[in-house]
Amino acid sequence: MSRAQGGRDADIVSMAHRRRIFVAKLRAFRAVVRWSQDALAMRTGITQRAIHMLEEGNTEPRRATVAALDRIWQAMGFTFEDLPDGAFRLTVPATALDQAPPRHVARKRPVPAKRQP
Repeated sequence: MSRAQGGRDADIVSMAHRRRIFVAKLRAFRAVVRWSQDALAMRTGITQRAIHMLEEGNTEPRRATVAALDRIWQAMGFTFEDLPDGAFRLTVPATALDQAPPRHVARKRPVPAKRQP
């Protein structure tokens, strides 16, 4: 295997690792604040489907998505410290633990049309 090939493989591994770290941060945040994917979507402007895809690790987050999540994390006082070994440390403010989860907003489903006899 060439040195260039090995370098590309290392980049792919590090990209996959960074994606898993981002997913872990996203899931940890939602778990602490007890928000559904819908609740997070409403507060960030990111679609619920996009959040689902991110959490499944099926997509690379866009810069705008990362920025929207960073804004909400910072606004709520959450800090993520990236550690040298590739892990991270999460600091949760006590106020976040006292917050009630947002009320679930039911999605309106279309009413089926009545059949004419």
